[in-house]
Amino acid sequence: MKPTVRTRSLLLFPALLCVTLAAQEHKELGRMWTFENAPLEWFQQAYDFTPSPEWLEHARLSSLRMPSGCSASFVSPLGLIMTNNHCARDAVAKMQGEHDWVRDGYYAGSFDGEVKLPGLSVQQLVATKDVTKEVHAGAAPKDLEKAADEQEPGLKHQCVSLFQGGMYHLYSYNTWKDLRLVCTPHLQSAHFGGDPDNFCFPRYALDFTFLRAYADDKPAETSKFYFTWKTAGPTENELVFVTGNPGSTGRLQTVAQCETLRDLVYPTNLVRVRAAIEQMNKEAASSVEKEKELRTAILGLENTRKAFEGYLDGLRNPRIMEIKQKAEAAIRAAVDADPALKDKYGDAWDKVAELEKQRRELIEAKAKPGEIQKVQTEEREHATRIGEAFFAVYGTRIPPDATFTLRLSDGVVRGFKMNGTIAPYFTSLYGLYARHTEFGGVHPFDVPQPWLEKKGELDLRTPVNFVATCDIIGGNSGSPMIDKQQNVVGLIFDGNIEMLGNNYVFDDEVARTVCVHPAFIVEALRKIYGAGKLADELEQNARKAEAIDPGRAETPAKADKGEPVKAGRGN
Repeated sequence: MKPTVRTRSLLLFPALLCVTLAAQEHKELGRMWTFENAPLEWFQQAYDFTPSPEWLEHARLSSLRMPSGCSASFVSPLGLIMTNNHCARDAVAKMQGEHDWVRDGYYAGSFDGEVKLPGLSVQQLVATKDVTKEVHAGAAPKDLEKAADEQEPGLKHQCVSLFQGGMYHLYSYNTWKDLRLVCTPHLQSAHFGGDPDNFCFPRYALDFTFLRAYADDKPAETSKFYFTWKTAGPTENELVFVTGNPGSTGRLQTVAQCETLRDLVYPTNLVRVRAAIEQMNKEAASSVEKEKELRTAILGLENTRKAFEGYLDGLRNPRIMEIKQKAEAAIRAAVDADPALKDKYGDAWDKVAELEKQRRELIEAKAKPGEIQKVQTEEREHATRIGEAFFAVYGTRIPPDATFTLRLSDGVVRGFKMNGTIAPYFTSLYGLYARHTEFGGVHPFDVPQPWLEKKGELDLRTPVNFVATCDIIGGNSGSPMIDKQQNVVGLIFDGNIEMLGNNYVFDDEVARTVCVHPAFIVEALRKIYGAGKLADELEQNARKAEAIDPGRAETPAKADKGEPVKAGRGN
């Protein structure tokens, strides 16, 4: 019997939402921990759980980065990769030819039917090395990368600046370049609710894609590093982790920098992006072929627009700015309390404020970009000093800003207060069909035709999406959510609009990570897409939730050869 989530009385929610964790030191700087400096004491204090070195290594090796800007993970011993539909749809669009797999979905049905996606690759972080001393002694990061490439030509090396230059790490990646499409759903299922529902919750999106890594023209052997599957998903208030590659955050940026972004940069960018969307929609309306050509680009621009709006709303939120101001006052007080640090870093914030004043004047005067690049170049020198000051005072007790490198973020599964009521921690298939009904089946709230035809076969209690308090940002799309036993209990695909304010300070009062529930994926694979073999491959890799040791489960049976099976056509 497929597990379901029991509904709870709304009367219980206020009490549940009051469950609190131990206080985190400098919580405003977030929970995007590097694996090499995972906060074991914090995990133990907050959750009574301390990951072992083996736990951390296995989670790191099972997690993947997509150079195209997303995250992913291995979810079977045969190279099966889980990520988002929106992370792979550009590559799918390039290979679909006369078909419309982006719109209609695709399921291979066999290894032979798995379609190569040229240009798409994933990277696995296999080693890290602290090279701070070398860089601060004068070594150029590019030279360190070149030397590492010569020593280990089979790996890709990247010298990463952390804490705005306070620390440098050399990351080494193994790369899989032969990726093939296994299964992707209808675009309308993956993107249900469209732009109105983007960065929102409650949500009803099936935003997944499964790929497979190949080596020597065979499915990659990944039995030593993959996450196992838990169709039941997580329970309310359960500890969960996100392993992924958040793109960038500005939590070490100054109040003055945030004010310029709020008052000038984001409003200007929004005018430009909105105009581009309007123009592209006009072009797409000219023909069916043009719409197909521009479809994914329009979706990307709409996402950018709403992200900018969310960042701007965050910076206009008095609560966010108050947290930012208190955090800046705290680090400046700590620096001023140490004569050596004060002499070295004390004036850095004032210098940035002076330069930001110049930058604002140049922007308002519509100066040439070069004049504005010049001010920002000088500003970066002081930003580095600020990063070094943070690192000197707090060390690795705080996480560095996101750098599109692998991070581990802890949190709990929990609903939140919303619009004078409460958002539950999960949604269900009942809600998906209700959304379709309540909007009269009008796009973007139209359920694809196969879903309407199969409604009677589905368990409408099946959880669809859910939320947790983990710390994410752009780049985390496609990240797995795992439990303490490293079972996949969710697939990150979005955050609510309040989460975007976390770009500058972290606050989990209402900000949430939004995930696809594994039960929704399995229900769709088995009953909509005829992808029972793929569902078997996932579920046969499951292990008992109480088994803490990341041992391997049995290998799934080899898929029979056959023709690709395309999913039914949507509306």
